[in-house]
Amino acid sequence: MTIKRRLQTKYKLPTLNWIALKPNQVRGTVFNELDDDRLLSVIDFGDFEEQFKIGSSQLRNGTLDSRDGGFGTMGSKRFKRPEKTSLLEHNRLRNIAISRRKLERPAEEVIRAINQLDLKTLPLEMVELLQRMQPQEAETKLYREYEAEKKDVAALTDEDQYLVQLSRVERLANKLTVMAYMGNFFDNVHLVQPQIHAVISASNSIGASKRLRRVLEVILAFGNYMNSAKRGPAYGFRLQSLDNLTDTKSTDKRRCLLHYIAQTIHDRVPEAVGVESELRFVEKAAQVSLENVLTDIAELEKGMEAAKREMYVRQNVKDETMKVPLRDFLANSDDKLRRLRAESKSAQEAYSRAVEFFGESSRTIAANVFFAIFARFLKALKVAEQENEHRRKMERAAEAAAASKHHNNNLAVSKRNKINAKKQQAEVIQELKSKSSRGPGGVQEKKLLDQEEVYHGALEDILLGLKNEPYRRADAVRRSQRKRTETARLSRALDDLDV
Repeated sequence: MTIKRRLQTKYKLPTLNWIALKPNQVRGTVFNELDDDRLLSVIDFGDFEEQFKIGSSQLRNGTLDSRDGGFGTMGSKRFKRPEKTSLLEHNRLRNIAISRRKLERPAEEVIRAINQLDLKTLPLEMVELLQRMQPQEAETKLYREYEAEKKDVAALTDEDQYLVQLSRVERLANKLTVMAYMGNFFDNVHLVQPQIHAVISASNSIGASKRLRRVLEVILAFGNYMNSAKRGPAYGFRLQSLDNLTDTKSTDKRRCLLHYIAQTIHDRVPEAVGVESELRFVEKAAQVSLENVLTDIAELEKGMEAAKREMYVRQNVKDETMKVPLRDFLANSDDKLRRLRAESKSAQEAYSRAVEFFGESSRTIAANVFFAIFARFLKALKVAEQENEHRRKMERAAEAAAASKHHNNNLAVSKRNKINAKKQQAEVIQELKSKSSRGPGGVQEKKLLDQEEVYHGALEDILLGLKNEPYRRADAVRRSQRKRTETARLSRALDDLDV
């Protein structure tokens, strides 16, 4: 591997909190394919330093009990213990009575359907009800002792008699378990299969995504630019470091590092734009617990073994009706389960490859945690892109408003200039008119006052005006000017005499 050099920044920058991988940990991972050094000439790190510098100085260098039918200890005011004999506890007797009313089936019909594993006669919800009703080992022992003592079974309550009949069914618990398994099998397969496919698709997509490589390359370039002077260059980083990109803020605290990375990708690394389109399955895979999926498949295989054992027991039974439902089920389901197991192995292998490709270990990080890191990052990146776009729109709107204001100011100035020009033109015209109204010698001709201009007190106003500004002839010259004129004339006369 090429040894990376330390990068010296112009200003002091914040430190990106990431967990760097050692060179020997990068081998065989996605980081081994990345070349962040080439981005040093692509990304405008000078602007980045101005945006994210620290200071202005430059650097020098709860479950229910199944025994009582799942009804807990509800109040029993409405239920009174019958006068007949009962070998059951009060709450247990009340719950059996409620369940029996829900079944609405006679004991003989229920027992026949159980022996035939007939889910048409006994739907799944009734099978689950019977699983809660089935006699417990202690209750079965009490009923057998009761019958061994030749006591009258008819003296027992209807609920007790119902349980006595159920206790006589061979392998009752196994048969009910197989019926419940048969009823839930296809629903469980349809529930587990999409989760397996999501893990496979997400694992393959993040390993094959070229845009994701470019995004990680940009992040590695920024991290090394910020950290290499203090911590040395890194060849890769742990994925949980992606969550810390929003923690590093710009100098004005209005943007975070992820905003700047998104802007850089938008402006300078177009081949990384739209990375979320290549990772569509990541969000769904982040909701899948691969461990739980494998546990569910193991439970399905365990149930299938129980169903096969039940079929083996029924091989020597002459009544074909006892074999048909289970035989048909095994014919349709065994193959599906084998394919499901093969797909689960493929999911495990694909996930292990993806985890190791990003420098992690499948033993230390769960699938839902691994994919959730990418899901959160993609969501945060999308939000940062939207906020950047909103900021760009606001800047364009501000520029348009400033241009419009400048244009309006120009219009206002032009309008004022036109008005001033008209005023000047009117003043010139008025001056010309005033000059044209003067007589020879520049003396303005006086005109008599009209009759309308004569009013009471006009004479006093005229006299007051003469007092404030005394009368002077229009052709009169000031004394000082007259004196200068006479002095100049005498000087010329003296010059003539000398000659």
